[in-house]
Amino acid sequence: MTTIEFEALDYRADRTFARARYRYDGDERSGWRITRDGTTVLQLGGGYRLLRVRQCGVCSTDLARHHLPFPLPQVIGHEVLAHDADGRRYVVEINASHHARGLGGDCAFCRAGLPTHCPERITLGIHDLPGGFGPWILAPVAACLEVPANVPDAAAVLVEPFAAALHAVATVAPRDGERIAVLGPRRLGMLVIAALAAVRQQRRGGGADFTIAAVARDPALLPLARTFGATEVHALAADATLPSEAFDVVIDTTGSPAGLELAVQLARREVHLKSTHGQPAAGLRYGTELVVDELALLPFPRREPPTGQAPWDRLRTGARPRVAWSAAAAPPAWLAARAEVQRGSAAQLVAHYATATEGLPRADVAVVDSAAGVDAAVRPRGAAEPALVRPRGVVLLHPDSAVAGSALLAAVVGRGLVLSSSRCGDFAAALRMLATDPELARIGERLITHRFPAEQLVDAFATAGARGCIKAIVEHGGLGTTAGP
Repeated sequence: MTTIEFEALDYRADRTFARARYRYDGDERSGWRITRDGTTVLQLGGGYRLLRVRQCGVCSTDLARHHLPFPLPQVIGHEVLAHDADGRRYVVEINASHHARGLGGDCAFCRAGLPTHCPERITLGIHDLPGGFGPWILAPVAACLEVPANVPDAAAVLVEPFAAALHAVATVAPRDGERIAVLGPRRLGMLVIAALAAVRQQRRGGGADFTIAAVARDPALLPLARTFGATEVHALAADATLPSEAFDVVIDTTGSPAGLELAVQLARREVHLKSTHGQPAAGLRYGTELVVDELALLPFPRREPPTGQAPWDRLRTGARPRVAWSAAAAPPAWLAARAEVQRGSAAQLVAHYATATEGLPRADVAVVDSAAGVDAAVRPRGAAEPALVRPRGVVLLHPDSAVAGSALLAAVVGRGLVLSSSRCGDFAAALRMLATDPELARIGERLITHRFPAEQLVDAFATAGARGCIKAIVEHGGLGTTAGP
């Protein structure tokens, strides 16, 4: 049995911080009890490893934490670099699923290779599990990846967002000759540019190439974007605008509802959404939850598509897809031969799929005809899970959809625009890339502009949201930490 006591700054719903006294009692095998100011706030089972936090980055999700549908107060922060008692450095994948805790069991999501979408997960620094702005964390055992010796701290602390950036690039799959724009290159956006540049460099050996454009309201960011690999840059000055559909793909990293509206205007083939700001955007109430579930929004085909070219074929389930049909119009006759179709409201359908005895208890695809229908497919019961559609599933807009008031829905139905999304990426792949590319391993030197001791977390937050800051890092070494056997 181990006992750790320390002080940390809780983030509260009113966007302020308050000092609290925490205590962890337990061990990796039997579990942990977490108390705040003497009151038990969380009882964890086995599979959590105690680590000392070294550094933690401040990201847009942290700055928008008060908008997210998870309880506060909480010690937040999830871009963590930590170390064990022997000084070995670790980065920590943030989702505490059954798989990440090294547990077996009957979780359909963990078995299906979707542990980051496990319905019973809690999330480091975001949902219940105290995060890296405190000096100690309890990290899922299988989520702790040791940092190679040749990867410096400044790059290691960026592994979580860099892995997410690589995942975004893999999702949009840039095509030869395309123009890929990153909208809002700052904290995450610069890493997306770096990830695009790394993938572009790998592919150029095989003759494939694409353009990387940085699009920013702040022209001061554009020279830095070039150092990360942008091949063209554009300042969104008040007196100059880019033409509609200027780029094949736009990756929105702005963390702003207005960013999605602009991305829809600028993209020809696809908008990829990375922003989790928790606010309504483009006529959708649950855009952040759509990103959390990594869903895609596409048009329903106006006629029967050829084999292998249906929008649900991107799921690669190997079985006939489950289609939840909530649109008012009747399903076309050809659909019944290619999918398992159930009609009804989202509330009715989510209850139906919950009883599934095979596969995930979700639909693979939802067909809707309005913005409210999209929201209902994402969160049928309000902000709480479960969704109607499986993680990384597809929501299709019927050709007769009501699109008034949403430029996004109008673009999907009218010109076939795709909205895709992604969040957490593969930490191991990110570490391998950083360890084998010395120039890429210098990303922290260029991206991190401000460092703060943990005692100055309030100042770190204020600075991280300011125009002059690219990336702020919090470093530990105080707050009255004590440890005892």
